[in-house]
This record gives sequence, structure tokens and C-alpha cells, in this order.
Amino acid sequence: MWIGKLLFWVMVAALVVYAASRTLDFVSSTLGERDQVIGYLALFATTGGAIAWLSVFLHHSQGVAQKGIAFVMICLDVAGEIALFTVDTLMQSGNNGMTATLAPEEIRLTVLGMSALIGANIIASFAFHIFDPDNMESMEDHFSDWIILLAVQKAKREKAQSIANEIAQREADAYALAQKAKDRSDKSQDERTAAQVVAGMGKWFANLGMPKSEKRDELPQVAAETVKADLTEAPKAQSPGGTK
Repeated sequence: MWIGKLLFWVMVAALVVYAASRTLDFVSSTLGERDQVIGYLALFATTGGAIAWLSVFLHHSQGVAQKGIAFVMICLDVAGEIALFTVDTLMQSGNNGMTATLAPEEIRLTVLGMSALIGANIIASFAFHIFDPDNMESMEDHFSDWIILLAVQKAKREKAQSIANEIAQREADAYALAQKAKDRSDKSQDERTAAQVVAGMGKWFANLGMPKSEKRDELPQVAAETVKADLTEAPKAQSPGGTK
């Protein structure tokens, strides 16, 4: 029984090596002499990629999303491997005169297909990690928190709208009370009447032309007359009928 398993694995290994060698030959033909080593990296999009994705599918994938990505990439890498070693075989047989050589457009389409296959492997690698179950659970938690935050903000806006008029009216009432309580009397004006102010100024100007001695003698008299005028004008203003 072990002989059958051994032969099976020998067959698989031989076919994989053959397909990989033909693929490497085609890739090398598209590279310069200094970049031949880079051609080995392209095998991870065909033979190497199919083996890697098979291992991931069997042992390292969880959930439908990850297993689906791994299975699709196994199929794509195997299909790309078949297409590349077939094209390389046709090219070599055409160079040897056994078949017609491939047209430049056919080779161009093959190169574009190989580039697309490499890109698909890169995208699938990122997608595989995104759909990791732990990462998906964390994303769902963040999404739930975001939904709750939006609901809270919406409720706050609605509540603010409902109490805006009430707050505005209360602020307006407080402003009105503060304005009414202000003392707007003009305290800079002299409390004396205009006639008294004019009379006092006239006497002051009259004193400017006197000698100093006379000014000193006149000041008490002017002050006394001013006080007397203040005392006598009040009764006059209050006398009924305008009589003196």
C-alpha cells in the first residue's frame, strides 16, 4: 500500500517540476539577462502559489470566506500554470520548426494573463487576512459602537432642538431684567440751574480785571451773594400765581 502512495507523490512531484520548469522558461524569456533570478519569484503565482493555497485551504483557513478565497486561488494558479507551460511548449516547438510559431499578439496576451494572475494572488492574500474570523468580529464590534454613537448624537440634536426656544426665552427675560436694573442717570451734569451757572461765570469773568487785593475782598462777597441767590430763588419758583 505504501508503494502506491510513494508512486503517487513521485508522479505529482515530477509533473510539478516539469510544469514549473516550462513556466520558468517562459518567464525568463520576458526578462533581461540581469533579471533572470527574478523569474523564480513568478512561480509563486503558478505552481508555488497553488501548493501554498492548498496548504492554507487544508490547515489555516477558517470560515466560508477564507476557504472560498483559498479554493478559488488554487484553481486560478493551476489554470495559470497550465496556460503558461502550454504556451512555452508551443514557443519552443515553433522555434524548433515542429509547429508554427506563435504570433506576437498571442505572446502579449499570455504576458498580460500572467501579470493578472500575479495581481490576483496579491489581492487574495490581503483579502484572506481581512476575512479572518477574529478580525471580522472586531470589525463588527466597531460597527456596532459606531451605530450607537450615531444614535446618541441624533438624540442629542433632537433634544437640543426641543429645548432651544425655552432656553432662548429664559435668557431673553434675564437680559431684560438686567437692562431695567441699570442706572442710566447722567451723574456728570451739575445739579445747579442754568441761571445760577451763568451768573457765577459772569461774576468770575468780572473779577478777572480787578487788582489782586480787590479780588480777595470780592471773593467772599460773591460767594455770599451766590448762596443768597440760591436760597431766594427756590421760594420764587414755588410761589403760586407767579407773584414775587
